[in-house]
This record gives sequence, C-alpha cells and structure tokens, in this order.
Amino acid sequence: MKERARTALLRLPALNSRAVFAIAYAGSAGVQKGLGLLLFLWLAHSLPVDAYAQFGLFYALQTGITAFAIAGIIESVVGMLKDRPSGEARTSLFSAANTVFVLLAVLSTALTVLGYRLIVSSTPASWTELLLVAATGIITAFFTLQALLTRLEEKHLASLCLNSLPALAGLLAGFLAFAAMRTVPAFFAGTALGLLLSLLALAWKKVPSYGFARRSGDVRLILARIAPFILIVLLGWLSGYGNTYLVQYFFNPNDVARFTFAYSISSIMQLVATSLNQVWSPRFFQLVHELTISEVEARNQHFYRLQGLALGLFGGAVLVILPLLMQAVGPSLRPYQHLELEMFFLFAAYAVSIPWWHIQNYYLVHGKGHQLMNITLATSVAGLIAWAGLMATLGVLGVYAGFFAMMLLRSIGVFLHARQLWQVRLLWQGPALATLMLGCCTLIASQLGHAP
Repeated sequence: MKERARTALLRLPALNSRAVFAIAYAGSAGVQKGLGLLLFLWLAHSLPVDAYAQFGLFYALQTGITAFAIAGIIESVVGMLKDRPSGEARTSLFSAANTVFVLLAVLSTALTVLGYRLIVSSTPASWTELLLVAATGIITAFFTLQALLTRLEEKHLASLCLNSLPALAGLLAGFLAFAAMRTVPAFFAGTALGLLLSLLALAWKKVPSYGFARRSGDVRLILARIAPFILIVLLGWLSGYGNTYLVQYFFNPNDVARFTFAYSISSIMQLVATSLNQVWSPRFFQLVHELTISEVEARNQHFYRLQGLALGLFGGAVLVILPLLMQAVGPSLRPYQHLELEMFFLFAAYAVSIPWWHIQNYYLVHGKGHQLMNITLATSVAGLIAWAGLMATLGVLGVYAGFFAMMLLRSIGVFLHARQLWQVRLLWQGPALATLMLGCCTLIASQLGHAP
C-alpha cells in the first residue's frame, strides 16, 4: 500500500503538467478563435457585401490549402513511430514529413489557385491576390505541422509557441493592414507578412529544427499512406468553408457573404464542444480500462448531457444576443440580418454531433481508427448527396439544412456501426436538450430580429 501511494505521489507532477498544458492548448485555441471571430465581424461591418463575399472565397481558399498541405502527414507519422522510438530515426522521419509537406503544399496551391481562376468568375482575382492567399495558407500549414510534430515529442512549450504566436501575429498584422488600406487583399498581405516574420523569428531561434529529408525512403512511406486522408480532407473542407464555393456557383455573392458570416459565427459551437471534449476524452480513455462498459456509458451519459446543456445555453445566448448586437451596430450589418433559421441549422448541427464525439472515442481507444476513417468517408459522401438534394429542393436554405443533415447522418452512421462492436447506447438526451434550447432561442431571436 505504501509503495502504491509513493508511486501515485511521484506521478502527480507529470499529471499536473499534462493538465496545465491541456488547459493551455484549449485556452490558446479559444483566444485565437475568439479574436478571429471578432476580426471577421469587423470585416463584415467594414466591407461592402461583394467585398465580404470575396473575403469569404479567399478565406475558404486559404483553409483549403492549409488542410491539403498537411493532409494525412501526422496520421502517417504516428503510425510509423513505433519503429522509430527516439533519436536519429525519429528526426529523420520528421524531416521526411516536412519534405512531404513541401510536395503537398506546391500541389495544393497549384490546383486551388488554378481552380479559382477557372471556376470563379463573379468575383475575379489577380494572380498576386491569389498568391498572397496561398502564402497565408502555406505558412499557416507549416506552423501547424511543426506544432504537431513537436507535440509528438512532448515538447509542449515549443508546440504552444508554434501553434499560437504566429497565428496571433498574423491576425494582428492582417488587422493593421486592413485598417490602413481597407481592402481584402491588404488583409491577406498583412496576414502573410505577420506569419512570414514569425517564421523568420522562430527559425532564428532554431524552432522548429527538423529540416528536410535528404533520403527518400521515409518520404515514399508517408506518401503511400496519405491518399485516404486527402479524400477525407476534401470531404471535410467541402462540408465546411469549402461549401462557400458551392454557394458561389449556385447562388449569388450576397448569399456567399451571408453564408460566410453565419458559418463564422457558428464556429463558436465547435470551440465550446472541442474544449469540453478535450477535458473528457483523457478521462474516458482511463475509465474504459477500469470499469465495465455499462458503467462507462453511465458516465458518458452524464457528461454528454452536460455538454448538450452547455451547447444549448451558449449557442442560445449567441442566437438571442446577435440580433440585438446587429441592431446596435447599425445599417452596415443589415445585409446579414434575418438569418435566424439558417443559424439554427448551423448551430443544431453541432448538437446532433454529440453521438459522433461520444462514439469515436471507442474507435480510438480500441485502435480501430481505420474503421472510423471508412465510416467518415461513407457518411460524408451520403451527407454531400443529401446536401445537394436539399439545395435543389430548398434553394439557399438547403445550404444550411444540408450541413445539419450531414452531421446527423454522420452520427447515425457511426452509432449503427459501433453497436455491432460494443454495447454502446444512443445518448440522445444531450442532443435533444441542446436542439430544443436552440429552437426556443431561435424563436426569440426571430422576434427580436423583426422588431421595429
């Protein structure tokens, strides 16, 4: 007994350190998301509708380049770490990851920029503007990759610096550039400059320091693994900011601007959910080895009911406050009024994602990530088909209803598959509670939004 107590005491500093860094990661993400949201709202307030639509298309392009440039790299590296526990072999693997990043960055930039020039005609852009957007996406992706690689080595302070400082510098520089010139290209030029200066500063401090591979062996191994992840990234991007291009293709710039505005605000729900999941998931990974599955599910039910309550309260407050805030700001936000039903679909999509977050932990803890990837692919394809059908039936409202349908189908699909493997329960109370609260707040917001 004394020995067990001594061992537990010796573990406390490490556990406290992990908890501190977990809070730091969540806090950093919250600050970045919050500042980014405020900046996006300020841009909506400052720009004409057509210009804000162009901003939405540019930002979607940036997020696409960022996502594709690192697609599958970390997942592939994690799968190869067991054969390279430490030392030079691991450094060589990380260098190969950087080399693969360069290849993907060049390919994704070429395809997306050329695609924009060929497809988007209503909001034309020069090569210089597109290259500025691409530079922002590439440098953002590079910092993201380095932060994830350093986190694999448990260099958490370096990972936090790589994850937060460049992003904050980019936001600040973008804000200053836009404040000075009041144009969308100026915002991306400033953001790119802020990121580039951060890159030079951290390189001077030798963070990161993995370099690039000189041998092609690990590069080929990583490239052989990433194809499925590229498809997942494509489907994920199309279901997020990439959907901006579908709106642009089928509808008009005003609808693009309204979708960009609404989707940016709804991302607050993702932040709330992710923060809660980051707290619960490590606890779940421990409990699943200590308790029976029925006992674990009882704990899950309690947590995800609370998560539903949190999403309902937080999201509902945003829905109610937003019309009042827009009326207080004045006519500059008038083009984005009367989006109550559209916002409900976007917010409720996160509520019905609770079963997905609940069940995906079982796949992760039991080493069934490949099956989870297949479920993601299948449900994403089904969701995109449903999305297209809803857009054809409901018009622009189908864009928002389709996002809700995709998240719902994803949760249903993973539950139906998981119950064949484990005795999991459909924890419907949290999603139902959140959706009900969001619906009631939508009715209140509708009355406030149409009040004289």
